[in-house]
Amino acid sequence: MSVKKFFYFIYIFLIAVFLVVVGIFYYFEQTQKKTIYNFIFKKEIERNKQSIKLETYAACEFINIEARTEIKKTVGRLKDILGKAEPELSHLCFDNTTELRTFIKKFNNSHMFKLAVFSNKLSVPPYINPKNCKPYTYFNLKNTYLCKTNITDKRGIPQSFLLYIRKKDNMTIGTFTNMNRIEIRIARDVEPKLNRLLFKYKSPDSYFFIAKILNINGGKKAGYNIYNPSKGVLIGKPEPSDVVDAKGNHYRKKYLKALKKFGETYSVYWYPSPTNSKPQEKISFRKLYKPLNWMVGTGFYVETVKREAASISNKLFDRLKYFHILLFLVFLLIILTVHLINTHFNRLVSRDTELIIAGIPSLGKQLEPIETSKLNFFRFRLIGNALNRFSKELKDKTEQIETNRIEFIKAFVKVLEVRDVYTRGHSERVAFYSQKIAEILGLDEKRQHNLFVAGLLHDLGKVAIPDSILLKPGKLSENEYNIMKLHPVFSYEIIKDIGFFKELAIFVKQHHERCDGSGYPDGIPCEKITVEGRILAIADVLDALTTSRPYRKAYGIEEAIELMKKMSLDQKIIRRVEGELGNLLIKERNNIEVIEILNSVEKSRIELFEKDQLTGLYRIKSLIKELQNKLSKNEDFYLFMVDIKHLKKVNYELGYEKGNDLIMEVSKVIKSLNKTELHSRIGASFFAFVYTGKNPVELKKKLEEKLGSLSFNDYKPEFYIGFINSSGINNAEKIIYLLEMQIESMKIAELKKL
Repeated sequence: MSVKKFFYFIYIFLIAVFLVVVGIFYYFEQTQKKTIYNFIFKKEIERNKQSIKLETYAACEFINIEARTEIKKTVGRLKDILGKAEPELSHLCFDNTTELRTFIKKFNNSHMFKLAVFSNKLSVPPYINPKNCKPYTYFNLKNTYLCKTNITDKRGIPQSFLLYIRKKDNMTIGTFTNMNRIEIRIARDVEPKLNRLLFKYKSPDSYFFIAKILNINGGKKAGYNIYNPSKGVLIGKPEPSDVVDAKGNHYRKKYLKALKKFGETYSVYWYPSPTNSKPQEKISFRKLYKPLNWMVGTGFYVETVKREAASISNKLFDRLKYFHILLFLVFLLIILTVHLINTHFNRLVSRDTELIIAGIPSLGKQLEPIETSKLNFFRFRLIGNALNRFSKELKDKTEQIETNRIEFIKAFVKVLEVRDVYTRGHSERVAFYSQKIAEILGLDEKRQHNLFVAGLLHDLGKVAIPDSILLKPGKLSENEYNIMKLHPVFSYEIIKDIGFFKELAIFVKQHHERCDGSGYPDGIPCEKITVEGRILAIADVLDALTTSRPYRKAYGIEEAIELMKKMSLDQKIIRRVEGELGNLLIKERNNIEVIEILNSVEKSRIELFEKDQLTGLYRIKSLIKELQNKLSKNEDFYLFMVDIKHLKKVNYELGYEKGNDLIMEVSKVIKSLNKTELHSRIGASFFAFVYTGKNPVELKKKLEEKLGSLSFNDYKPEFYIGFINSSGINNAEKIIYLLEMQIESMKIAELKKL
């Protein structure tokens, strides 16, 4: 073989070796690129699934707050309307169905809230059938029903009605309003808040929706959209359940079945995105909000996640193309020693690749998971630096997500604390104290952080406590206290199924447990309470003792510690941290200012429960209490009562606003009288007050003069006025009853004259 042929053979061999090496490297590059892509893609899918679940839960909580407020307000108005309509109904003959139907038809034509009457003989209006009405038990509502009908609107949506009823003789009377309109108001109130607080920064390909479930078992009218921006509708038409997606899957039947069984579900289906008309794979999380039978959900398109994962992996490997050029130049320069360089090169490449691969599992967990100083090749160092930058960005984003999560929790807790000013800042302080106590005890950073989050969430269950208990001034009854003691269980139930909070839910549940087993909700002894639960209990008590209340000033840290040593808390922990608690204490603003604020709020609470909201006068319950106190002290006084004649006629002829103006003017007149107190509104048209002077006849004349000067649109109101002396009476209800009978006698005497 000639030298030329030999070298020709060598060159061909070396080029073939070079091409094989390049091919192997390229295959290795693509394999690793695919590995990184799959890793990022899976992590992003899981992160997005957790995110949409949390967003849906948060959205349901927002909806729940709005729904509770709107429905309770509506039921309150239904009660008021029924209370005002009952006297007029009482004058009708219920056996005269024609007269009764005429009255109800006239009333319903002139009022937004409608009347209904049911008996064995009739049901007016006919579309309200008691057989189709079920008790509406949500939000602790009594005598309230949800009635289905065969009536549909122009979209074909079945109309339902919210009905409040009372029994009257052999009849059932009630007031009702359109439930569909209430739901629309709730949706319109909630939608901008959710967009502002939860979905402002979501991707255009993400989506959020609210749908009404008409039949969870499916059918031709399974439900309709209430809010769905991707479809461009606020209120849609009823849709069937047998709809298929772009791949022919009956996805609606699947998620309706899952919602019926579990109340929530993930669903995967194919649908065009808002930014692309082609069908794409979607993942959504749906939750059934039972009080309104709404399906609430949010989701994302898988294609978006794929693009993001591909973009990240492509950026990591874009620079590798320059490595092929470098390899080829090195091959040409040292062609005679290519086998040695190739051996050495492969060894270094393998080592660098192993270092990079070894660092991939730590991406997002460490700032620099790849030690670039140990990499031999510049291009690999570029990759290592790129991966390290990506790791830092991923870690920063993870921390930002955690920060946003904590801020969202704080915001949600503040929404809860707005209901009860005494807990203002309480959850954040308990979170701070818990974390610091854990740090002093030497718990690791993860347990410290979990305690901080648990501290923020520990009173979350108070959102389920009725306002009548949570905001009640004074001491709670035994039954009310037992309900209040359930708030740790409610907190636990709210968070136990949320991935972020599963492991710390038990700490929240145990924050009122005590070492002697006297705590709640489970009454377990110290050894069965988690360390975190004991720390939360100490932090909770510490903040309660060192903050002001209307009935006492805040204790100093030394006094607080001494009191805590006498409680059934973990004394081992207290002994270990008591020397540091003074440095941890978050000082209140000026105590006098705090107490004044709390006293002001307490006064407002008492007024809310004890005073009439229109006039500011005492309610009858408060009047009875104060009268009984006077009678028990044998005080001598006169109780006056004023009744506005024909107030209903004023409301009917001049309108309710004029009727309210008349009520306000009467309240001003009685408050202006000398030597009078306990000015009260004890009924729609009844007022009462105590006169402590000696000449009640004179006061009656003066009162008649002042009331006689009132005039509204040429209408001169008339009044019944009576009074009675307290002498010989020892019961508040009795003196009120006797005075009411006196007013009734005046009415009867006037009727006899007619």
